[in-house]
Amino acid sequence: MDGISPDLKERLSERLRNHPIAAMLHPTIEDLSLDGCVLRMPFRPEVSNGYGAVHGGVLATLADSAMAFALSTNFDGEMGFATADLTIHYFKRARTDVTARARVVKKGKRINVGIIDLYDTGGDLVATVLTSFLLTDPADAAECDAL
Repeated sequence: MDGISPDLKERLSERLRNHPIAAMLHPTIEDLSLDGCVLRMPFRPEVSNGYGAVHGGVLATLADSAMAFALSTNFDGEMGFATADLTIHYFKRARTDVTARARVVKKGKRINVGIIDLYDTGGDLVATVLTSFLLTDPADAAECDAL
C-alpha cells in the first residue's frame, strides 16, 4: 500500500471502532495511501442540523479526522500531532453520505498542511478544508492524535 505498513488501515479502522466520537459518526476508511486518506460517513438524522443536512461541525470533524489519518501514514500511526488550524468553506448542503478526500500538501519538521475535499454521493463538492497540524513529541501521541 504505497509505502505504508500493510496493517495500518486495519489499525486505524480499529481506532475508529473504539473512539467515542467515531461511534456517533460511523466513519469508514475507504482508501489509505502515503499522504492520503478517503473517509466516508453515512448520513443519519443524528448528524443533521435539524434541516435535513449534515451539521457543519460534523463535516469539520470528518475532515479533521481524514487529515489526521492521512498524516499518520508518514509515521505508521505512531507520531503525535494536534490540529493547529482548520478553515472550512461550505459550498452545498450535504443530505447524503459524505466522503472526505484528504491529502497532505506540505510536510514540515513541525507544521504539516493538508487539504480535504468533502463530496456527497452525487459527486458534488460540499466543502473544502485547509488545515495545519502541529507535530508533537511521540510520547504525546495518546493525548494529541485526532480520532
